[in-house]
Amino acid sequence: MKKYDLYLTGTVGWEISAGYVKYVLNEKAGKPVSVAICSLGGYVDTGLQIYELFKNHGDVNVEFLGMSASSATFMAMGAKTVKMAKNALILIHNSATWIDEWGYRNKEQLDEIINRLKFQRDQQSTIDDVLAQIYAERNGKSVEDVKAKMKVAAWIKAADALDFGLVDEIIEAEQPSTAASAKTTNSLINDMGLPPLPKGFNTETGEETPAKGIIQKAVGVLSDLLQSLSAVNVSMKKNFVSVMACLKITDGLQANEKGEFTLTEDQMKAIDDLLKQQDDACKQAKSVVDGLKEENKNLKADIERKDAEIENLKKAPGESANGGEQVEVHDDLSGAAELFNSIKDAL
Repeated sequence: MKKYDLYLTGTVGWEISAGYVKYVLNEKAGKPVSVAICSLGGYVDTGLQIYELFKNHGDVNVEFLGMSASSATFMAMGAKTVKMAKNALILIHNSATWIDEWGYRNKEQLDEIINRLKFQRDQQSTIDDVLAQIYAERNGKSVEDVKAKMKVAAWIKAADALDFGLVDEIIEAEQPSTAASAKTTNSLINDMGLPPLPKGFNTETGEETPAKGIIQKAVGVLSDLLQSLSAVNVSMKKNFVSVMACLKITDGLQANEKGEFTLTEDQMKAIDDLLKQQDDACKQAKSVVDGLKEENKNLKADIERKDAEIENLKKAPGESANGGEQVEVHDDLSGAAELFNSIKDAL
């Protein structure tokens, strides 16, 4: 199996981080770097960072394996060479962002939403202009030609990618690693907001196959995918249940067939009440600590006053504690001496 200096798989911005890419490229400064990419994309900002890192290094050589889309494709455009396995697929498309607007709105509120969405739309257009320019610099075509391809947003086979100038060469893929051969279905792709696979396309051979073969293959793919997702969901479910147990919320806590949980209003209120209790307890604890600090300050002042008194008591007799005033001292022995002398003379 071929060795790569960097194997970028997973979500751009999560599993694929610009920091790690930078670290590896710095370690290989002045040397060629081989990179395998198999990712459905992710965050635009991280993709742009990696694009610049590849470009600045100057000798990065990328190979697309499996399925790669979105930011995973435009970040590769910064490489010195870009190759693509004949059984691989890539996808370029306009940028997208999550919009979450629901509920009843009056006309003023609707105007506010419309203005905000218009602004977001303009921002998306600016991002698309930048991405189209990156692809255009790679394939030598016009920005408008690239934008047309991005607007279609369809999966591109190796031969078409080569014809459009996004890759320099088609290669025979070796036996893919576990990460590269991660099973992908149209259901998963649709969940990510991406278009479906080309009809009849076999991701293992890169060839068009009869519908019956695709269906049979899909059954195996779906089985493997469900096993993989099941392991993830079990782990996430355990973590979620553990957190709820810490919050003492366990009644009626059940996951659906997808491993998802739905909290009732009573459960949400219970969480809010517990958090408020914790906040009140923290405030009370802080008040106690502040009181102890003040008490400690007073005790320290008392100790300092006692120390001063002790030092004054240690001074020589006749000195006062207020700075040296003389205190009257009676010499009772002088009278006794005179009496003794008078008796002595009489004898």
